[in-house]
Amino acid sequence: MAVNSYTMNYSNVVHLPFEEKLKATRLAGCTTMSLMPADILDMEFAGQSLANIRARAADAGVTISRLDPLNTWSRRWVSDNMDDSYTLKTATTAREFYRLCAGIGATKASLNAMFPLGSMTIGEMTEDFAATCRYAADFGVTIDLEHVPLWGMPTLEMAWQVVRDAGQPNGRLVFDIWHFVRSGSKLETLRGIPGHLISCVQLSDGPLALPPGVTIKDNCYDRKWPGDGEFPSAQVLRALDEIGGLNEVGAEIFSPMLEGLSTEEVARLSKVTTETVLNDAGVALEPQPTET
Repeated sequence: MAVNSYTMNYSNVVHLPFEEKLKATRLAGCTTMSLMPADILDMEFAGQSLANIRARAADAGVTISRLDPLNTWSRRWVSDNMDDSYTLKTATTAREFYRLCAGIGATKASLNAMFPLGSMTIGEMTEDFAATCRYAADFGVTIDLEHVPLWGMPTLEMAWQVVRDAGQPNGRLVFDIWHFVRSGSKLETLRGIPGHLISCVQLSDGPLALPPGVTIKDNCYDRKWPGDGEFPSAQVLRALDEIGGLNEVGAEIFSPMLEGLSTEEVARLSKVTTETVLNDAGVALEPQPTET
């Protein structure tokens, strides 16, 4: 087995202007990237059409393949632990979200379960996820569910149950190692998931145990580059490799340290740290050839 594909996550380049985001993506050896819907809306507000945004990316050899996140998919979605600025920035409606997808050619959506823990039953989550998948299918968009330990779907076990029980052909999972470690999710669960249902793999690092006084919310925005912490990255990557789940692999860093990094440094760190942990896990780096 091997890495099937790589991507640049929006978090790594969020501090860079659009042209520099594209440049960092290509310098890192990626041809696809994700963007936040809010960032695209800001460019529209500044006078850029969606067609122009898509063309500028294409001219740079990049496809904006994923929008991240869609938080308003569930019947309850406003968290009880995030400030108003984050809530407003991620309040994109489904109608607006898919308009953006169609305009820039994105075919994948990352869903965060932002609702408070215990505010929805697993049956309600599954119903809402299935309905979201059916609606997105009209736009040719794959729906990738991401469990987040801060909110109402904390574990991989829970997210996999929702995707499995919803049974939608365009329903898949996001695998984020920070979420996996911080939620105490299990490798046995990961090994039981068909690899093609893991749409992307997001890598970061940090201490196994949070320092005294540091909350999980604090740590969410202090992620380290892959290999710079204590996460069991080699074990996790080998498990993903065994099931053929190394799709759209890339570092996903949320940290103030990014503010001081140049385009070139972001690209270098995104590429080198990802390749280093893959090498340490004994995983082949080159994407497998696409069958024709």
